[in-house]
Amino acid sequence: MVADKAACQPVADALSETGAVKPVASVERSAVAEDRSGVMVRVRLASYAGGGAVKVMADLATAAQGCKGFDGTGGDGRQHVGVAQYGAYLSAQSALGFRLTAKVGDQTLPIYLDIGSSAARWSLATFNVTGDDPGTGSTTAERQQSVKQGSPTS
Repeated sequence: MVADKAACQPVADALSETGAVKPVASVERSAVAEDRSGVMVRVRLASYAGGGAVKVMADLATAAQGCKGFDGTGGDGRQHVGVAQYGAYLSAQSALGFRLTAKVGDQTLPIYLDIGSSAARWSLATFNVTGDDPGTGSTTAERQQSVKQGSPTS
């Protein structure tokens, strides 16, 4: 995804899992809530070489201060993404939380993206595919996944 504002590109990179700094290894898992609430949780663990995780986190911290939203273009066409920061709850040396609102057709979908870093960088994103806003990024499925995953170490 390419953001129309340079200050927002790190958020677009995190959302689309792309960017100038490439991981040397990564693994991803997804799960959909059994209660049919529409909540999908995706966990991605990525390892970076040579200070790559530090750069990714620094770029995201800068974006958190200067990016309030952007129009992004990519494989799914063009969409507007609103960006707001919220208190991340991941245990990490550094952690950021973003509440994104992606406009898809006539529907606005809330996306909560928690990104943390230690020796590796990992991210936890929740997508509510029904379009209902759970109000915070701390959904039951997200909290349980965070507890199960714990904080990765090197």
